[in-house]
Amino acid sequence: MSTLIPTGFSKQFKWGSSTNAQQFEGGYKEDGKGLSIADVRQAVGPTVSETDQAAGFDDFKAASDHYHRFKEDIALYGEMGFQIYRFTMAWTRIFPNGDEAKPNQAGLDYYDAMITELEKYHIEPVVTLYAYDLPVHLLEKYNGWMDRQVITDYLHYVKTVVTYFKGRVKYWVPFNEQNFLPLDSHYMAGYHAKNNTEIFRMQHHFNLSYAQATVLVHQIDPDAQVGGNIGNICAYPMTADPKDVELTDELMKKVGYGPADVYFRGKYSPFYLKAFPEADFDQAIQVGDLDLIAKAEPDFMSLTYYMSSAISAASFNPNNGMNGIKAPNPYLEKSEWDWTIDPYGFKHYLEDFYNRYQLPILILENGLGARDTLTANGQVNDDYRINYLADHIERMREAVEDGVKLIGYLTWSATDLYSTREGFEKRYGFVYVDKQDQLKRIKKQSFYWYQHVIETNGQDLTH
Repeated sequence: MSTLIPTGFSKQFKWGSSTNAQQFEGGYKEDGKGLSIADVRQAVGPTVSETDQAAGFDDFKAASDHYHRFKEDIALYGEMGFQIYRFTMAWTRIFPNGDEAKPNQAGLDYYDAMITELEKYHIEPVVTLYAYDLPVHLLEKYNGWMDRQVITDYLHYVKTVVTYFKGRVKYWVPFNEQNFLPLDSHYMAGYHAKNNTEIFRMQHHFNLSYAQATVLVHQIDPDAQVGGNIGNICAYPMTADPKDVELTDELMKKVGYGPADVYFRGKYSPFYLKAFPEADFDQAIQVGDLDLIAKAEPDFMSLTYYMSSAISAASFNPNNGMNGIKAPNPYLEKSEWDWTIDPYGFKHYLEDFYNRYQLPILILENGLGARDTLTANGQVNDDYRINYLADHIERMREAVEDGVKLIGYLTWSATDLYSTREGFEKRYGFVYVDKQDQLKRIKKQSFYWYQHVIETNGQDLTH
């Protein structure tokens, strides 16, 4: 084979996994931490939904207790051979109310200790700075992301942590899946948007914050890299009917290409603005805003992928929130939660975004949620997860050999944590957290499998 065609993953390719503070840390009021919208999920918004109740959001307060067990958890990541690990910082650990002049030193000390532990095992940190955990105080003070003041407060937080950890964090991601805000503003921002004007207003404030955070990171730490995050599906038309094709295109413009044009090209594309019908853009966009967005120069794309969807004009409802993107495909299997399992969709998604934006990609999340069973002899046999990941890694390798530039691959998730809508019933990790035995950590079968995958740099996916 020609030397012009890559073979497998490069020696520089990085393997690891991800977690998220609000779903994993616990310790919600400890050492000066303030309340975030994740800590009071049931108390925020117009109503308490059935999914809120079923997920037991009060348990986000304890989650997997990583706050007290981070050394134990990171030692397991070191044993698996992680080269990279993504976690999120909780804004309210650094600024309990979100708008203090000076940070909470105990919060900085916690993440300092975490990063020190990662360094001990030669694991590079990837830090996401916002993942659905706005300080409650800012929601009460000015409706959070509805007000431009949130940009100032967020950037003060960003400047503080990037300065404090300069030289120790190479990869920064300002927001987690900020493109999904129009699908669930209540969950992501704590505010239930009433119309498209309000949705766009919050999205615009996210975008301005992202763009200026990107500039800040480069100013403070020129050796660090920063990338916007797109959470997405691979959308197929159900048939060759032009109505199905058109609806698929429109969906990708709204949740894929439109937001990505903002993050990776620094502009609002007209087709993206059309995804907010009847919105009053002048209410949000002020003089100079578009110039600020254009100044963002990201170093990479951080992408998440779990499933594909088959779009039918006869049945698809684009206004059905997050559930609206879970359109079944009769040719593919799906998880218990109706997430279509589609390894080829992963390859298609990677090649689509790389060819469009020509930026290297860091896979921030990819994984399978399932009801894992702890056997009588204390084992978790999760062949289904291994099969899912192996098939997706194989397709990822094919994308690399087609010319896609990948920095690394982070699964979701490193350790079991609270799923955003299904609580602990839906698990993703390589490490089982036993809720019936003081949150004991138990290595799953997939733990040893992924350890071998990393050892072989993805060459051997058997188990």
